[in-house]
Amino acid sequence: MKASSLMRAGVLALVAASLGCQEGRPPVPTAASLFVPIVDGVWSGPMTRVAASGLGCTTQELEDFLPVNDLGTLSVLQTGTDLLATMTTESTGLACRYSGSASVTGMALNASSCDRTGLLVACAGRTVRLELVGSSVDGSWNSGAITGVASSTYNGIDEASGQGIGSLVVNHAFTATRR
Repeated sequence: MKASSLMRAGVLALVAASLGCQEGRPPVPTAASLFVPIVDGVWSGPMTRVAASGLGCTTQELEDFLPVNDLGTLSVLQTGTDLLATMTTESTGLACRYSGSASVTGMALNASSCDRTGLLVACAGRTVRLELVGSSVDGSWNSGAITGVASSTYNGIDEASGQGIGSLVVNHAFTATRR
């Protein structure tokens, strides 16, 4: 009887000692979600202007500074479901930085800053300075590609008078594949 009690006490002491050793171990890094795709990298592809409204620009004036067909590049840095991205359009050279998140089905990004402001364009018979107010990108995963819509809103300032003349809202549909 004393031997079995002594054996139980020894096993209990070993279990307690091994549990105490767990406290000093560094935490194990968490793995990426099994359900959210990894989208780190550079993506590019065609962008098609599907809507533009405001400022009274003619179709030809819009085409001169915002062509219907364009090319976009999206550079993405992913940490878990958090995304940081930069989207550049070929026609304007405008590069905007976005932050947002990825989900099982897609991504949602909002612009935090853009590198160019004050794009001068001809619109409604005058020179207009377009100042970007905001931009968003909503995309979904589709067979190894990201498809979605990039929406941008600009304030229009008459360059001659310095007066605001309204806003311009532009939507581009895009399909981007990893480069």
